[in-house]
Amino acid sequence: MNDYLTEGKKIMSDFTEKTGFKHKLVGINVVTSDPKKLADFYRKVFNADICEDHGGPNRIEIWIGERNESTVWITANFDKDFQPQTYNTCQGFEFRVLDADAEYKRICDLGVEVKSPPEEVPWGYRFFHIKDPDGNGIDIVAPL
Repeated sequence: MNDYLTEGKKIMSDFTEKTGFKHKLVGINVVTSDPKKLADFYRKVFNADICEDHGGPNRIEIWIGERNESTVWITANFDKDFQPQTYNTCQGFEFRVLDADAEYKRICDLGVEVKSPPEEVPWGYRFFHIKDPDGNGIDIVAPL
């Protein structure tokens, strides 16, 4: 196991040195009864780039930000029996922004349900919480 960890650290170190990025692509898989509806939400709220070319009609990739070595994407997979849940019972995501209050206003103006207005937490952040159509919790976080 130590050899595995050492090799992994070397790979990431070499990657960072070559690209300047500290993280490689990160993919998050979610299950949904309606990948298109979920993708439309992320396109509207976060200006996500949607890719429907991989995996056929039951899988959509939702790309947040530019497609590069530090990109995060959500893969929405179809399940006809999936039932959306309430706050914090599905996946949880965190989006970092510069100004939580400005982002709160922007998201409210889009008509998105917001759990509560931005609040400060003792460890130096201001945040608020929304959810996507499937109940996946999304924290919008800004440093103070």
